[in-house]
Amino acid sequence: MLRSGCMLMSVVLLGAAWLSQPLAAREFRISHQWSADVDARDRAARVFMAEVHKRVPDIKLTIHPKSSLGFKPAEQFDALVDGRLELAIYPLFYGTKKVPEFSIGLLPGVPANTELAGLLKGSEFEEKLQALAMKNGIRILTWWWLGGGIASRSQEIAGPDTVKDISLRTGDKAFDLMVQAAGGDTPSMPSTEIASRMAAGELEGALTSYESFVSFRIYEHAKFATFGGYGIWTSFQPLIMSRTAWESLTPEEQRAFEEAADISDMYFVETQRDALKTAVDTFRKAGAQVRELSYDEYEAWLKVAKISSWESYQNISPVAADLFSSMLRSFIDSDKRLSAQSSGSEAAQPVSVPQPQRAVQPKATIKQ
Repeated sequence: MLRSGCMLMSVVLLGAAWLSQPLAAREFRISHQWSADVDARDRAARVFMAEVHKRVPDIKLTIHPKSSLGFKPAEQFDALVDGRLELAIYPLFYGTKKVPEFSIGLLPGVPANTELAGLLKGSEFEEKLQALAMKNGIRILTWWWLGGGIASRSQEIAGPDTVKDISLRTGDKAFDLMVQAAGGDTPSMPSTEIASRMAAGELEGALTSYESFVSFRIYEHAKFATFGGYGIWTSFQPLIMSRTAWESLTPEEQRAFEEAADISDMYFVETQRDALKTAVDTFRKAGAQVRELSYDEYEAWLKVAKISSWESYQNISPVAADLFSSMLRSFIDSDKRLSAQSSGSEAAQPVSVPQPQRAVQPKATIKQ
């Protein structure tokens, strides 16, 4: 009896000791393909990570740049869905083979720039896109849109009439359709080959992000650049999370992740303003002529997009057609949402990063 009592007491004491110890931190890994501490996406992920840690110290986030976990960029989607990976920074259009509707993350002319992309946050469009993502096994956490433009070797590229019979690398099917509809040629190649092809005279120009224009040293071979203002290249490249990992969080932890994402969003808007300024300064220093598209030129591109890439996207499925329409409606309704937000109580901002400036998407982008 005494022996049995001692054994029972030992079990109780062991259990009490185990319960009194803090639970081991859960680790969530963030994978991406870019350089650490240089690329805006990596830096914004570090802001997100720090803000999560402030709110949920027992969750450990780690960042793995340059595909160091062994997942190729496009393969990250499957790794998230089947639970081999928790989070990734993922250009949404990478997932079009699995979810064709995701190509809305890089459609010509909409949004016209990163500032206007901010108007879609909290909109009907975001809700529908999130529902589509969750249905396919992922959760969109951040609202990161990269700005970009056009650079060319020997002639200025402005409206659609300026690309006739020249070669432009776009890197995306939707842009290929639009440029081809305008009479241009769209050779396929990795972004790492743009500079060498331009130097060899095999390529006239390219569309890509401001950061890529600088990091790939395309300014060394371009004499013209069309940057800033109303643009035709803006890409959605958010931090996404495995739905399984997301649903493993408590409601309080989910709120912490969303708050951290909001702060990273504000930071990311600033990185894109800096990226535009850096690209403009770098190209001008290299001797290139830099200008913005005029509104008439921008509108002309939208007319070409409407009968090519936009039409093709809407024909993918009824879901795609509804998602595209909801994007346009969300721009129309953005003034109402902003007015409602400003009429409520103003919460203190957690970081001293300016909110995206209020702007109105051009009427041309909402024509049916």
